[in-house]
Amino acid sequence: MCARLLERKGYRARATTSAREALSIVALNGDVDLILADLQMPEMDGIQLLSAIKGKYPHIEFIVMTGYGTVKTAVEAMQLGAAHYIQKPLDHEELNLLIQRAIEKKQLEEKVDRLRAELQGKYSFENVIGKSAVMETVHEKMAAACGNRATVLITGESGTGKELVARGIHYNTFNQNAPFVAVNCGALPADLIESELFGYKKGAFTGAAADSEGLFCAANGGTIFLDEIMEMSPELQVKLMRVLQERTIRRLGDTREVPIDVRVIAATNRPIQESLESGAVRKDLYYRLSVITIHIPPLRERADDVPLLVEHFLKKHQKNYNKAVTAVETPAMNAMMRYAWPGNVRELENLAEMLLAYGKSAVVRLADIPEKILETGSPRKAGSLGDEVFTLKEAERQLIINALAKSKGNKSLAAHMLGISRKSLYKKLVDYGIQAD
Repeated sequence: MCARLLERKGYRARATTSAREALSIVALNGDVDLILADLQMPEMDGIQLLSAIKGKYPHIEFIVMTGYGTVKTAVEAMQLGAAHYIQKPLDHEELNLLIQRAIEKKQLEEKVDRLRAELQGKYSFENVIGKSAVMETVHEKMAAACGNRATVLITGESGTGKELVARGIHYNTFNQNAPFVAVNCGALPADLIESELFGYKKGAFTGAAADSEGLFCAANGGTIFLDEIMEMSPELQVKLMRVLQERTIRRLGDTREVPIDVRVIAATNRPIQESLESGAVRKDLYYRLSVITIHIPPLRERADDVPLLVEHFLKKHQKNYNKAVTAVETPAMNAMMRYAWPGNVRELENLAEMLLAYGKSAVVRLADIPEKILETGSPRKAGSLGDEVFTLKEAERQLIINALAKSKGNKSLAAHMLGISRKSLYKKLVDYGIQAD
């Protein structure tokens, strides 16, 4: 009767009077969303079936049917993971509503899990693109920062990807439920930043109509990312020092110290030495923050990573523009590798989106490149591949061949010319089927 009722509502339903047969059905069909089961059944009762299902298939929702005398057992079932229970005789509308809610809950949980997985993939180490020697150092330091709670200081020009590195460290250190709170210290007004970071009690100042926990408390159990840390006032730097030392905060207008468990990752685009000499940052705070220091080099210092970044960003954004780029002409790639990229990786990503937005063909040509990139690029001494059209992988293969030719087969020298390690070169020789001679 229940199966017929559900089918009339548009569900696909299968009925069985055996709990063991139900387990077999679930094992053979990976698309079961919900089980509606009686508590009283022969061989295996509803509680035993619930335990067996939740033990192997926690994503399946479960609703129990119960008579008047077994309501207490139904509550026990909910404690074991059942979504709800319904008393017999069944009210068809109530049953339909409970099933609808259970399915919606399952779909919402799946969406959250999918978004979390996408978020972790988006900020994985692999998305900090670069195979040059300087970027291998960045990856090594990121790996060293994972699995511990040491404070990290990330330095680098605007647009180099400091927050991407911070998120990569966070998502490879904490579980997926741990919060990541990003704060741009330069964007917050000086008179508000303290209350935003540490919170405040109701009535602490004009306009404080209710208690606020603050961003440090919001990041409890996870990471707080303090971008543009050098923009903090000296007075606030002293308070941040105390937080790092004592692992407690005091809200404005409060007399109590609140313990916190937060990892601090800070970042700045200012040269550290200049900031220390000018007094923009306190030396004692700098030493506290720089337990692990990661410097992200500007893109102009790692031009050999440009082809990898171009390929990555073109693939990343092609769905948004319903277009795909299959090749980049060598002169166009050479022009991008010569350009100084004052906006760094962020500027390169914007260019990739522009090429997809305005491009009329699957091949990026020199004529597609903006004039400012063509005009400001200085000639490179090596790396020209002629006027042929190469895919991005073919262009990299040809650069390796050219480097080996110029070094007369000396792999260490060729790796140095390419800006990669000798180990990376050997791997690429195998990947591309290149004979060293």
